Amino acid sequence: MRGRQAGFAARTAGVIVVATLSLGLTSACGSGADPAEESTNAPAAVRTTPAEQQREQASPSAAPAKKSPAPAAASTVKVPNGVGMDYQSAQDLWRAAGLIVAPATDATGAHRLPVIDSNWVVLAQEPKAGTKVPKESIITATVKKYSDD
Repeated sequence: MRGRQAGFAARTAGVIVVATLSLGLTSACGSGADPAEESTNAPAAVRTTPAEQQREQASPSAAPAKKSPAPAAASTVKVPNGVGMDYQSAQDLWRAAGLIVAPATDATGAHRLPVIDSNWVVLAQEPKAGTKVPKESIITATVKKYSDD
């Protein structure tokens, strides 16, 4: 039986290597079109001669100055209120606002993890609703099952 498994593993590895090489060659070769044809289809701003490239490299001041990105106006978000909602809806609301949802805390102290999030209700959240926080901040909910007392 071991011989069969080893043979299968070797054939599978061979197929993976061949597929990987085929994909690599395809992407390395481009679309298969004539390279001269591809250069004529390039936008005028992209076309540069080797002499122009050397001049740009030799004098960096000749290159256009890069603008620093403008500060994002929405770099902070106001935390939406998820308390009283089912946990799935609250997560959707928080993610839409740009927050990262951490695993919930079980309010009963039993350390249960919500499997079907819509069967759990949000009792509390941290940070609190209305707080302004940086985008992609972490939010944690305290939840219990609807069937809990």
